[in-house]
Amino acid sequence: MANEMNQAAIVKVKSWMAENGRSIQWLADQIKVSKALMGHILSGERQFLPKRMVQVAGVMGITIEQLLAPEQAEEKEYTLSLRGNADSRIAKRHLNILLTAIQNSRHLEKEYVEVGR
Repeated sequence: MANEMNQAAIVKVKSWMAENGRSIQWLADQIKVSKALMGHILSGERQFLPKRMVQVAGVMGITIEQLLAPEQAEEKEYTLSLRGNADSRIAKRHLNILLTAIQNSRHLEKEYVEVGR
């Protein structure tokens, strides 16, 4: 579990550095450690200790909880592809039932996520 949290934090730090054009040297300077130590932490060769996590989170402008929180997958829209025609009343009714079921499912997913927070 700790290794997964370490890895998640490392991925977030690397991503933040890339997005903000920051180097390992810059980050190391900010938290007053050597470039080598910061490099080893970000490569997973050294443990990302809680003290260092707090320092790095501060530099990133986030809380330690945000640094350690698992990444939420980007929500992708559903795609529905149908073949053929819905010419009959029964086919149209079945299609409407399917669309309603999808909408209800999405609503339940959103409610579940909100309750889980």
